[in-house]
Amino acid sequence: MDLNGSMYNIEPIAVNGTNEIVYLAVMTDNDPSKSQGYIGAYDVETGDQQWKRTDLPAPRTPEFDNGMLYFATRVPSTPDADVGGFYALNAETGETEWSRTETREWANPIVTEGHVYTANGNAAYALDQTTGGTAWKKSNVGGLVDGVGAALSYSDETIFFADGTALNASNGSVKWRVADDQVTLGNHAVNDGTVYYIRTEFVVGDDDRVSVTARSADDGTVVWTYESNGSNRWDGQLAVADGYVLLLNSNDDESIVKALDAETGALLWTTNLDGSYFSSPAIADETVYVGGRYTPASNQWNGRAVIYALDLETGDQTWAYLLDSSDLETSPENPPAAGTPVVSDGNIYTATYPSGSTLTYRYVAYSNFFVLGSCGERPNSDHRPPTDGGNDTSTVTSSPP
Repeated sequence: MDLNGSMYNIEPIAVNGTNEIVYLAVMTDNDPSKSQGYIGAYDVETGDQQWKRTDLPAPRTPEFDNGMLYFATRVPSTPDADVGGFYALNAETGETEWSRTETREWANPIVTEGHVYTANGNAAYALDQTTGGTAWKKSNVGGLVDGVGAALSYSDETIFFADGTALNASNGSVKWRVADDQVTLGNHAVNDGTVYYIRTEFVVGDDDRVSVTARSADDGTVVWTYESNGSNRWDGQLAVADGYVLLLNSNDDESIVKALDAETGALLWTTNLDGSYFSSPAIADETVYVGGRYTPASNQWNGRAVIYALDLETGDQTWAYLLDSSDLETSPENPPAAGTPVVSDGNIYTATYPSGSTLTYRYVAYSNFFVLGSCGERPNSDHRPPTDGGNDTSTVTSSPP
């Protein structure tokens, strides 16, 4: 479907119930002084719209829990902007249940244990799911710093923040905090007793570097650190599951998926992907999914959005699928790339965007949305990157776990 807006860096939320519904948060005006968009509910099988809200500021990726949608909104970059906030909607009807607009900018939430956990520039918050009232507040924790966006993650009654702080989820007390001279700022994920932080930093006179630091979820002590070799301009998010940590190594020359051992940080395998503008990886059912753009060697302007599926244990490519945008509006100068795939109940959801465009209006004008279903037959050649003729350069090198 044509989004009539952009889902760049926004993920869809698929919910399985009596009816399968996918919720889309879309920006319709990315002017620096505005925040306009919509959030809507769509039937997974047909794409039929169930409801749509266009009267709120542009929403970011929502969280679903117990029949409610919770989300922060985009705040314009102009200093005098007076729009934004945090909202809770009834997921069945789209009606507003409560909102917090006394502060405009909030972090994307984590919803668990009867609370909505988020943060703004001053403090971390636990909000009551039903009313939005403050259950607890912890000042000077989880602030929106250096564009990181105050990422949150949760495990075992602990909330983790991008500033290197772990709070008790029930009362907001500090469980541990990284020392001031070792502050960790970056996206992170927590799994099986370990929290994994990823940070991108530019070293003057050197290459971009991406590092991963694994810390004990109990006390914050460093378990291991991994630093990518050479230039790596990727600024996405880690995928962590089943004993693996997945990241990308991306620069002008190549894009490589890397799998690290979650316990030790050892490199287990690497797989080269044919294409560019690759998304963050996603893991589901022992498979790694990555979105991006495939460009045939014969015609660089004829690029198409692509989804790759790799075996989680070996890195071997299971399949690659080219998305068909022929009946949708796309940019003639910037072929579409697929964003991070979301996998739910046998379907894959992804939004596309005009890859590499420096003109912001194109992201609103030329972004689309796809739902892929499972199939028992191999798709025809129109949907497969060529495996001969010199256009496919993917390789895999593996070492045993």
